[in-house]
Amino acid sequence: MADRGLILARLRGGGLVSGSELGRALGVSRAMVRKEIEALIASGCRIEAVVGQGYRLVALPDTPLPEVMAALWHGRADYPVHFLREVTSTMHVAGDLARVGAPAGATVVTDHQTAGRGRRGRGWQDPPGEALLASIVLRPALPAGASGWLPLAVAVGAARAIAEATGGTLGIKWPNDLLHEGRKVAGILVELALEEQEVRHAVAGLGVNVHQRRFPEEIAARAASLRQAFAYRGTRAELLACIVPEVLAAVRQLENDPRGLRRAWRELSVTLGRQVAVLGLAEDAQGLAVDVDDLGRLVIESQDGRRRAFAAGEISLGQAGGGGANGSTSAPSSKRT
Repeated sequence: MADRGLILARLRGGGLVSGSELGRALGVSRAMVRKEIEALIASGCRIEAVVGQGYRLVALPDTPLPEVMAALWHGRADYPVHFLREVTSTMHVAGDLARVGAPAGATVVTDHQTAGRGRRGRGWQDPPGEALLASIVLRPALPAGASGWLPLAVAVGAARAIAEATGGTLGIKWPNDLLHEGRKVAGILVELALEEQEVRHAVAGLGVNVHQRRFPEEIAARAASLRQAFAYRGTRAELLACIVPEVLAAVRQLENDPRGLRRAWRELSVTLGRQVAVLGLAEDAQGLAVDVDDLGRLVIESQDGRRRAFAAGEISLGQAGGGGANGSTSAPSSKRT
């Protein structure tokens, strides 16, 4: 089999490319090029064949297939991508890959999860082909004590990537939900594997609402898609092409410039400076969200001036500086294995 990603990369240069030119670039025959072009068309690529002149790429598919991602990253990066049409959970598959040595940036992506989950074990609703569902292997050089900031770094990277792809800005709700005008566009789950007080590897799972025009009535007031929020008309593949490198860059920033990463998170935060309620604990707590500490815990100041730090719980956001709370979301920042 010829390198289909390289074929697409050559065609993305624009104009007609002859079968002979493609064959020379790949070191295969024109007959093999024709066979691979037919396979790419069958996978959803729109490629026009002009007799006697060559092939022209009309459009790449929405689906983040490995060959499509290779073409989008050509000359910039080379992250292994594993696409599964349907899977129980991308987190499970990516975790298995991480345990056998998959490199940072290795990504598992699917059209549909049958057992997808968010924080606190909640299910994730994903009509096939509407959301971007991916899990990325991370290998951060971090001590266990600094791992609480890893999910927050992933959120910063994802927010930066979405801004790059859409031109729009999402806010981060502690620790790692991405919101547009109070409605959830993306959720993130990070699972860690620790060894001798160091992070051996991690897996960051992301679910991003991309193409949905509407949501089920029970969540319609709390959910939004990139299409609804920013009139996004790009593909899920193009979005993933932004997300993977930006997430890895944010993790590197956490390693090398933690103050800068924390500053970036605070600038994107829609939690700090607002009244919040922390639910689901032995005793509910309310107060003003004033900071996130060195362990990634949310610091809340009660009316009597006492400050407490929370690493887990269910938070609801209220008004800036005061008022009641609403819009709850679960908030343990990570799961250790």
